[in-house]
Amino acid sequence: MNGGYVSGIINFNQSQDLYIYIGEAGKQGYESFNANIRQNLESQTAGGATDIRLTKSENWYDFASLKSRIMVAAGAGSGERFCGGDGGGLVGLSSKNTYYSTTTTGGTQTSGGSYGCQTNSPYHCGTSGKFGIGGTGAIPDDWGPNGGGGYYGGGGIAFAGVGSGGSSFVSGYEGCNAIAENSTEGKIFHRGKPIHYSGLYFNDILMLNGQQVVSLKVSKGSKGEQSSHGYAIITPLDCFVCSCILKHGFNVQLCFLFISFTLLSNE
Repeated sequence: MNGGYVSGIINFNQSQDLYIYIGEAGKQGYESFNANIRQNLESQTAGGATDIRLTKSENWYDFASLKSRIMVAAGAGSGERFCGGDGGGLVGLSSKNTYYSTTTTGGTQTSGGSYGCQTNSPYHCGTSGKFGIGGTGAIPDDWGPNGGGGYYGGGGIAFAGVGSGGSSFVSGYEGCNAIAENSTEGKIFHRGKPIHYSGLYFNDILMLNGQQVVSLKVSKGSKGEQSSHGYAIITPLDCFVCSCILKHGFNVQLCFLFISFTLLSNE
């Protein structure tokens, strides 16, 4: 399974702090950076999202920081007995493969992916994805696959089966649904439009789901561990000065900086 890929060009006409969070590859462990919050037992964690934020935080999952994201490349879900669902474009990808279980779904632009359950005793269920956080396979004796990180995380599943991928987001991309500035962790609203509440947006956007980036080589470690983390490429394109003469004789000079960003979240 592969994570999502996004790229775009953004224009800054004033100083702007940006914080880039690189998604961690899924692994056997307690948590995965920018994907799943720490769990009580080891599990096959999912791939973390790679994103650009306007607000930094001590913990990657702090809501105020997650809300400030203007570009997100989704992470892939993990799987047990099967491969996890790929990281998505507008919607995270899932799989029809099951093992005495129901299926999960991928994150969307307005909600986390739904959880999956065992279909045999003791009928445990995983947890659904949330804003910026993948769901988990939350049972006490056998943690199942987790959902990938993303704009919204994919659903997790108990016991065995497939966790789904998260969704991607790019401010300015048609089909994206930006979060509203007055959203809280307990009550999220969406703007019904693709541009982030900060007003920052990208042009020349490309968004690919994990199945569309199979040509990108993804290395794998031993024993099924995934060793390929996400990455970000930052390319300054141009900076030019525009001189404007306004009323009353004031001369104003503005510098417009165009920067290209490319984000990839691997497995």
